[in-house]
Amino acid sequence: MYWYYELRADNTYSQKMLTSDVLSVLGAMGELRRIGNQQFTNMEGFPWMTVAAVNSSNGNYGREEDFNSEWVTLIAVVGSQADPENEAFYVDLLTRIAEKLNWELILEVGSDGNTDVVLREKVS
Repeated sequence: MYWYYELRADNTYSQKMLTSDVLSVLGAMGELRRIGNQQFTNMEGFPWMTVAAVNSSNGNYGREEDFNSEWVTLIAVVGSQADPENEAFYVDLLTRIAEKLNWELILEVGSDGNTDVVLREKVS
């Protein structure tokens, strides 16, 4: 079982941020290490997670160009539910990232992935 989170500026994925700025924030967190062009995973000693900073117009991604873009509109995160204590780690780390970017943090719930719970709202 997995937790699915999104960090985004808005629910239409219309606001974008320079990829270099997003990658700088992710790289500076201390809990993540870069494993691909726009992809990260946990550092050793932290709960398993994958983080992808992508350019998406609708919340979907998966094409090569989504991971190789000048702009980011979505940070997609997958984390393990194997240990219930992982949730607090994920929410804390992702809230700190969302605050640095001034983006919202969303927990996707439901088997269809279409129900969103806002964990942190964007500050106007």
